[in-house]
Amino acid sequence: MDDEVFRALADPSRRTLLDRLFERDGQTLGELEAALPGMTRFGVMKHLKVLETATLVTSRKVGRERHHYLNAVPIRRIHDRWLDRYRIRAADLLDDLRITLEADTMTTTDTTVAPPRHVFTTFIRATPDSIWQALTTSDFTTRYWYGSTIQSDWAVGSPYELRTHDGKPAIAGNVLEADPPRRLVLSYSSPWTNTPDEPPSRVTFEIEDAGPGVAKLTLVHETEPGSTTRIAEVAAGWPYILAGLKTLLETGEPMARS
Repeated sequence: MDDEVFRALADPSRRTLLDRLFERDGQTLGELEAALPGMTRFGVMKHLKVLETATLVTSRKVGRERHHYLNAVPIRRIHDRWLDRYRIRAADLLDDLRITLEADTMTTTDTTVAPPRHVFTTFIRATPDSIWQALTTSDFTTRYWYGSTIQSDWAVGSPYELRTHDGKPAIAGNVLEADPPRRLVLSYSSPWTNTPDEPPSRVTFEIEDAGPGVAKLTLVHETEPGSTTRIAEVAAGWPYILAGLKTLLETGEPMARS
């Protein structure tokens, strides 16, 4: 996968498309065409396909339009593979990711449905069942989610709670959808990002087969219309968490921290 990432980054047109998504996530094909005015629509589509294959970009269809998102997970993986030895702090990267992923309020021609705010994708050499277990049991979350425990019976309508390693409440909400091991939808509230009386945001985990022994995990984090949740601060941490989950399932060992 790293080879595909570097091949994708080698082309200046593809880097231009990533720069545009850096500036504002969730753009449509028509909006991204403006970044490459000398190229045909088909040419832009081909470049986006290469970026999606390398998982540097992920997309979601909303109404009749497809919105594209800069996916920071492979960037996080590259950081953990090489840059840690130079003692670059993970906190510095997460701050950069916060800036990268923070977007202005986006509009769409479909006035009834807004595109998701943040979308992340990673491919994991694991079964859908093992990914589901990693998301829903403390035996796994304590090893990749900052030492946190998670509790719920995961029935639709049931509460769930994530607590830090020292027992403090971190995330809480309710199970909105549960279709193990394929789809889990949760409401999301945190004392660090939600203001009093504010509606929770929404997190969706989608798990799909992606070839023999490989599954695709997509995470979508979105807010209700009118919410002021500081979602960009939350989104900055998702690449680290997903990279840690992938490393744990593929190697059996937690990801090394900076």
